[in-house]
Amino acid sequence: MLVLLLFYRQAYSAVTDFSFYRTIFEQPLRQTLLYLLYLAVHVAAILTLSLAWHGPELFEISNWAEENFPPLQIRDGQLFVESEQPLVKKYPGRQLITFVFDTTGTYEDPQQLEEPSMLFTREKLYLSIPGQTLTFLWSEWPFPEVEDVTRFVKRAYFPSAYSLIFFSTLLVGGTWALILTSIGFLATARSAIRLPFQQYFTIALYSLTPAIVIDLAVRMTGLEVPLFPFLLITAAIYTYLATYQCVVVE
Repeated sequence: MLVLLLFYRQAYSAVTDFSFYRTIFEQPLRQTLLYLLYLAVHVAAILTLSLAWHGPELFEISNWAEENFPPLQIRDGQLFVESEQPLVKKYPGRQLITFVFDTTGTYEDPQQLEEPSMLFTREKLYLSIPGQTLTFLWSEWPFPEVEDVTRFVKRAYFPSAYSLIFFSTLLVGGTWALILTSIGFLATARSAIRLPFQQYFTIALYSLTPAIVIDLAVRMTGLEVPLFPFLLITAAIYTYLATYQCVVVE
């Protein structure tokens, strides 16, 4: 409980008080990494709940698939479709998704389809999203019937989404803190003072807090706003001012 209270105080001060950075920039690295860990825990929890609240389309797709997919079975590592093929189904939501069922060999290349799409072939399932295509072998499929995956998605949504957001926050937060250390170098250049790299990293990591808070606030409203440039500028400004605050002599 005390650790949580300390995290909340630090997160609040990181947003509202530049003098706060003087109290933490010399702390041990493990304290900084612990802050990142708690930050990722909270970001993952908030975004997972927000996505579930504002993004019910995942569950709508699952319900739609249960009603519109043909009977599908997997036997001996191969897919069997009880319908004339090729069969094309399009999910008519905000994001049009194409589902193609074809064990005849007419469609073998997922690049033939407009993204996002799913191509069900005799031996493989192709999931194409902008920028990449994922391939799954039916011989490794854990469900006896493909329809079971829709029920699995509903049960697995929260733990899967939470884990994905948690680990991505750790990775992205740490990476951006490393990148923003260059802003810290600029802040100390005019005072001819050089800090240890670890201290630049600590300041940069805590300086991400305001940008993360803004991002979370907007996402919780359900609005889709391209905030990345603004968030990056916010983090850079905070890093510069916070670093300068740590080296300036009053």
